[in-house]
Amino acid sequence: MTIKDVFEVVGMPATCGFPELANHYPARDADAVAALRAAGAVIWGKSNVPTGAVDHQSVNPVYGLTRNPWNHEHSPGGSSGGAAAAVAAGITALELGSDIGGSIRVPSHFSGVYGMKPSFGIVSGRGHIPPMPGARGKTPLGVYGPMARSAFDLEWMLDLVVGPDAWDRKAYSIKLPPARQERLRDFRVGIWLDAYPLDDGYRAAIETMLDGIERAGGQIDRKARPDIDPASQYETYLTVLMALEGAGATDADYAAQVGAGKAAEPGSYAELIGTRMAQNVRSLGAGQARQEDLMNRWEAFFRDYDLLICPIFPRVAFPHATTGDGHMAQYERKIIVNGKPIPYLDGLMWPGMATLPGLPAAAVPTGELVEGLPSAVQIIGPSLEDRTPLRFAQLLEQTMGSGYRIPPAYR
Repeated sequence: MTIKDVFEVVGMPATCGFPELANHYPARDADAVAALRAAGAVIWGKSNVPTGAVDHQSVNPVYGLTRNPWNHEHSPGGSSGGAAAAVAAGITALELGSDIGGSIRVPSHFSGVYGMKPSFGIVSGRGHIPPMPGARGKTPLGVYGPMARSAFDLEWMLDLVVGPDAWDRKAYSIKLPPARQERLRDFRVGIWLDAYPLDDGYRAAIETMLDGIERAGGQIDRKARPDIDPASQYETYLTVLMALEGAGATDADYAAQVGAGKAAEPGSYAELIGTRMAQNVRSLGAGQARQEDLMNRWEAFFRDYDLLICPIFPRVAFPHATTGDGHMAQYERKIIVNGKPIPYLDGLMWPGMATLPGLPAAAVPTGELVEGLPSAVQIIGPSLEDRTPLRFAQLLEQTMGSGYRIPPAYR
């Protein structure tokens, strides 16, 4: 198998796309990598990422641009874009990815493979970059999980890497509970397609998948949703996420982004992100308090429902957008949804749905193409009940056939 180039693997460089880490050869494996090796995994290569693992595409000064195997002029996603492309093209059977802004789920959607964003905290991040080498690797919101061509492989690989980090293993272990249901018709499933922007073609692909679930006996409720305001949840997500970005940024990058925020148009992403990166402890604490309230609201939803199905991104894979320099270039980029440009960073909205409350979410291909490109949904489950969305994904694979398709150029 291959490993996303944000994890330290003995004998291989671990760069995270940073030129200054091009010759960083770690002395030990990341915890998740060590667990895979202990189970017999043969790791023969690394997969590409964007610089700093911060983008919905995968390009960096060290290894260049990764292309989507379905259309080489489109992004495979990011930041696990090289991972998704390699799995989709048949180069590797399994991949270890990471996700804080959709970095497992968006590439799975763009490239048409399965991916699993685990519950927060169940897989060790020690040996992951960022943070920079030598740090413990416990990043709030960040998670680490498998990518594959089958939902069954997701669960098998997740079982291998679940566990506390090397410091904490002396005190406790982690055992995930079984799935809530075992038959497709017994799952209580909510659907939410209108929380954030969504392209009509992608929506049609999701609706076709939902129709298939109903024909297979699944019970879905198109009006069920947690008692949350999507705009408020997204604002809180950015508050927490950008505080983390600010803490990990270099002095020069931090100063540039905060300065750009002060000079930017009010309400723009540059202004929003700049102010969030520079927020004080009190405002960050208020954001974390809102995060806890949202977690409670999600928990209440999952008392009545087992799962929530929603999109992963506003559209299917977009054409490469690599103009500009550094992360700040993303503030000015646009993606086209229903023929109209929307801010590039609006792509964080749908992934943030599961990230902020720390919920497990399985990316499952719909099996439908949109303008020749694959599509997927995220199946969100209750906290620490990762087997529930995984089991539902497996049942869909059994009853409706695999959503994964081989890209035409790789058949």
